[in-house]
Amino acid sequence: MNSGTVPEEASAVLREWLGEGWAIEPLAGDASVRAYYRVRGPGQTYMLAYYPGEVREQLRRFLDAYQLVSPHSQVPEVIRSSDCAVLQHDVGDRTLYDLLHADREEGLRQYRAAIELLVGFQRAPAREINPPFTAGFFLAEMDMTREYYAEKLMGVDSVTASRLEPFFRKLSENLVRHPYVLCHRDFHGQNLHILNSTLYLIDYQDLRLGPDTYDLASLLRDRGVARLIGDEAELELIEYYAARCGAPDGIRRRYFEALLQRSIKILGTYSKQPIARGRLHYLEFIPPTLESVRRCLEELPEFAAISDLLPMEFSMDEARRRVEAMKEI
Repeated sequence: MNSGTVPEEASAVLREWLGEGWAIEPLAGDASVRAYYRVRGPGQTYMLAYYPGEVREQLRRFLDAYQLVSPHSQVPEVIRSSDCAVLQHDVGDRTLYDLLHADREEGLRQYRAAIELLVGFQRAPAREINPPFTAGFFLAEMDMTREYYAEKLMGVDSVTASRLEPFFRKLSENLVRHPYVLCHRDFHGQNLHILNSTLYLIDYQDLRLGPDTYDLASLLRDRGVARLIGDEAELELIEYYAARCGAPDGIRRRYFEALLQRSIKILGTYSKQPIARGRLHYLEFIPPTLESVRRCLEELPEFAAISDLLPMEFSMDEARRRVEAMKEI
């Protein structure tokens, strides 16, 4: 056994569950404070997710979400759980994001499988594990972008940045008029792992009811994958999704409205992570996210003025300098 940097309470539950014949290694985490480990036992590996005290409520939500989703969508099996950790089958490190970058054609074929997985996920019965998306929620997410991207990272004055609010409000009000389905909230290629040609969905504890194209926009655009998928394939996959789930007319407009809100929102996430937590690699995702914003504004001319208020040109070197300067204050 090698507990190394593993918190003692996580090591204790592993000893209870697996005895003494295991080894453990930390894995890269996500934007949360949860910690992830690969546990190697005799002839089998597992994934351990450890939830520090301040996020224990997230563990309860994850277990509730697992009970809801697992009959309808392919997710790693939960083997054991406690009040601080959950042990699951290991579905490996290879993701749909990795596959697309290594082999575009095979990646696109698997994107159709991902849409099938999404359609199955959306058929899970909705329960109030988390409250549905509201206009106020969407607006607050974009307000984080005003603060962290526009003002703090890019140096826009507060008066100019405040002029974004009417556009953000209108977009939020449009979104809540979309058909609502169960949303994963972070349905992108890095949360879709591939093991023996099967896709497994992870990190779904934030699921909630929301716009029908919200997860589709995440799948086809998050983290720069649109550069590899291409506009033509993107539109084909939108139509494939519409056919598989029987989506109502108007899906193209709904898709780009959901994508615009999500793209603006994640500009805030990708700016806050370096500023608040020193995770500078998130800055690399900002240029492709700005490309998504531009694409949406082409489709949605009534929001075109956003490009006059939200900085659309981005320098990685200048952004790093700004973040470093904030640390010195």
